[in-house]
Amino acid sequence: MRLILPCGCLQKDEDDEDQAHLHKPRDNKLYQQKLKPCCLLVITTQKVVTLFVLTGLIFLPIGITLLVQSTEIYQQDFEYTHCRNDASKKCSDADIGTTCLCDEIDITVPDTVKGEIMLLYGLNNYYQNHRLYRQSQSFLQLLGDVEGSCYVKEYCDPYNQDAEEVTYYPKGAIANSYFTDTFKIKDSAGNEIIPDFTDISWKSDRDSKFLLPANWKGWTPDSGEYVMPKDWNTWANHNNTGSKILPSDVRDEHLINWMNPAAFPSFTKLYGKIKLDPGKYTLEVEYRYHVAAFHGEKFVRLAETSWMGGRSYFLGSAYCIVGFFCLVAAAFFVVISRQTRAKRHERKKKIDEQLVHYKDQNNNAHSSTL
Repeated sequence: MRLILPCGCLQKDEDDEDQAHLHKPRDNKLYQQKLKPCCLLVITTQKVVTLFVLTGLIFLPIGITLLVQSTEIYQQDFEYTHCRNDASKKCSDADIGTTCLCDEIDITVPDTVKGEIMLLYGLNNYYQNHRLYRQSQSFLQLLGDVEGSCYVKEYCDPYNQDAEEVTYYPKGAIANSYFTDTFKIKDSAGNEIIPDFTDISWKSDRDSKFLLPANWKGWTPDSGEYVMPKDWNTWANHNNTGSKILPSDVRDEHLINWMNPAAFPSFTKLYGKIKLDPGKYTLEVEYRYHVAAFHGEKFVRLAETSWMGGRSYFLGSAYCIVGFFCLVAAAFFVVISRQTRAKRHERKKKIDEQLVHYKDQNNNAHSSTL
């Protein structure tokens, strides 16, 4: 009987051989994985358990050390959103544009404090990370070009120019909403302790990001080329009354810190560094910045620093959690390995018996052919 093959069948077989040849790895040591020295990773229960145990034993002590160190760092917050003045009236209800002096807040510095203390102010429910708010500033203007525009002009409106089309300097919502509360710390004798306001911002910002223009003469120069931001005029006449409310220029470090938007709606910004010996002190707050309209909160924080920075339980907790789960995973793998050991041995025994039987059959077949 003659077999008739369809047309193109032989050609198809040749094409399959060509495709197989194309997908065949090259015949060299790199592609055939025969390089020396080389490591063939064989994952076994013993190796996995050892890796998890070592990771847990390393991470747990580190996490515990960080947590213990954090608990020893002095940090104290003083919330004053709805503080009252001498007349027992809430400062949050005072008129905008007036200064309300909060009742003195008692501070006790423990004996464990050694060295400088960071004086910070904090805000809650304040979204500096809002996209339009973050982009409402002119980086060119901060670099010294007074007429520098925002990335998109509309982002700086209505804090771009005044009614007479004179440029605000600096322009934008961030500068216009500058934090105006001020703080004083006095000892038990009533003597004011002046904080150190130098080096409280990033050096890179002071050196390269916030530069004075060539014609700088003050916020209201005679030339009238620029004026201070819109809402700063409220405090312009109060700035020389003993309380430094507004920044002296764009290189003022309080302004630099404020112009760097925070990533979260709850944040703190460094106000100054102060040296306080253990004892009792009082904190005076001059209330000007209103946050009650958007349900915000304000607080003052005194914080000590150490080799690991400020107080933070996140890093220590993360190390402890990872170390704990690594040890739990190691114990889980040991239990699973012991429970399945009998089945694995039985399976291995069957495979060995099949191999022996197969070899015997091959030997018998070979001897019969001879």
